[in-house]
Amino acid sequence: MYDKTKIHINKEVKEIEKQLNSYINSDQNTINEACQYLLTSGGKRIRPLFTLIASQFGEHYSRDVITVATTLELIHMASLVHDDVIDKSDKRRGKPTIAKKWDVQTAVITGNYLLSQSLNAVSQIEHPKLHEQLANGIIEVCLGELFQFEDQFVSNQSITNYLRRIKRKTALLISLSTELGAYAARADDETVKKLTKIGYYIGMSYQIVDDILDFTSTEKKLGKPVGSDLRNGHLTLPVLLRMKNSSDFKASINQLQPDSPSEVFDGLVQEIIKSPELQKSKEVSNHYLQKAENLIDTLNNESGKKMLLEIIVKIRDRNH
Repeated sequence: MYDKTKIHINKEVKEIEKQLNSYINSDQNTINEACQYLLTSGGKRIRPLFTLIASQFGEHYSRDVITVATTLELIHMASLVHDDVIDKSDKRRGKPTIAKKWDVQTAVITGNYLLSQSLNAVSQIEHPKLHEQLANGIIEVCLGELFQFEDQFVSNQSITNYLRRIKRKTALLISLSTELGAYAARADDETVKKLTKIGYYIGMSYQIVDDILDFTSTEKKLGKPVGSDLRNGHLTLPVLLRMKNSSDFKASINQLQPDSPSEVFDGLVQEIIKSPELQKSKEVSNHYLQKAENLIDTLNNESGKKMLLEIIVKIRDRNH
């Protein structure tokens, strides 16, 4: 089993950035500008990082790891563009969305272009199983976008439904990152299974924290208005838990419509901000992180374990 330092990881992140620039490059000016705009809008590159860390648990490092990381980031970028179209969002990371800066048609085509380029990237890898896993992943991401759209302003959804939705929305791509990073580096089957679960648990926690921060952070840090999820009709864990514990709040949510007055949304957002359900949501998030930690303890590569545990600490303490 080979060992790598953070310096090497940083070097490979730069290589992934180089590949991303190469794949999003287009002769069509509008597509090229839209893709470059998205690429330089401050993404954290979380999925590529997980791919690189997971590869440390393999026996043989190859360029396939970089290609997998690039592919997953292209899929993620495509899903962001499509999400913004579905939600009719004006802002992402504090900047106008592609749909707002250009138009909806450009955004849809840009998302499709990025998804197509992800397939172009992965075609460089000669592993049928890896192709199959990625194809299934794209299908699940698409279904996740559909379910999120269908669940907008649907007040009778369950917490189980919410967890299933965020699995497809966020946890799936992080889980694929850890799974395929390990697989591309020829990790043994048991290690790949463990890293797949670790990615899933971390991804679930990450999205729940995201949904908490939508209420507790600031517009400047979020890059969008506080309570945007609820204003777009997305009922996240803090809201669903509050609905279980307050019949008055539940009645108000039942009456919500896309064209409800902004004062109504403001009042509901403020109720969540003051509610104990935010802490309860945090406990659910920490439960997933604890499951991830327990599995990380069973892995062998100390450098990789340390980096995964550092990420868990950052997620637990995350405030933006």
